[in-house]
Amino acid sequence: MQSNLSDINRLYHIRDCIRDLKIVLNNVSEYEFYGNLDKKYAVERILEIIGEAANHISAEILDKVTVPVEWEKIRGFRNLVAHEYFRIDYTIVYKIATESIERLENVILDLIQQLES
Repeated sequence: MQSNLSDINRLYHIRDCIRDLKIVLNNVSEYEFYGNLDKKYAVERILEIIGEAANHISAEILDKVTVPVEWEKIRGFRNLVAHEYFRIDYTIVYKIATESIERLENVILDLIQQLES
């Protein structure tokens, strides 16, 4: 099913998902994360949504990004979660959700600001 969501709506979804990640992982150590199915599956799903939203943002908008973003890896992770769930490495999931996501958040907030002004 094709959606008619705009680029700005997709960016809002990513922004909101990043905020949700921070809530889900607030005061959760890496060790606690691995032992908590609710946290693992919540983070996995949030990252899947981010990948799906990123997959539908137009090239015109992505071209406005001035710092390197590995859009293919973001989309690829979504495909991994959706289709090859048995290959998920939760050490990578935790690293993405706690380290890599910060740069993406800055890019998304900058794009939103550009589009809103």
